[in-house]
Amino acid sequence: MSISAEKQIGSLSTNELFELIQKAVRVEMRRFFELSKELAAEPPSIRKIDTVIERMEATGKYNKEFLDSLRKGMERSKSFRGEFYHCILI
Repeated sequence: MSISAEKQIGSLSTNELFELIQKAVRVEMRRFFELSKELAAEPPSIRKIDTVIERMEATGKYNKEFLDSLRKGMERSKSFRGEFYHCILI
């Protein structure tokens, strides 16, 4: 923070400082919720575990141990069992 900014903030009354902080929090919260809408969870476009594993295996980037572990996780996942629900932030 620059010296002039420190002087400006230091010259604020307690109420003015409180209002400034409230405004900053509102701006950040609005930004957070806008970003969270963009990042909203969506069900995977491909829900067949075998298809996902086959496509990943075909890339040659993943070892068998990883793919086996992924399969187990997908079998436990509500997304792949058709029980996916969107998360709503309040």
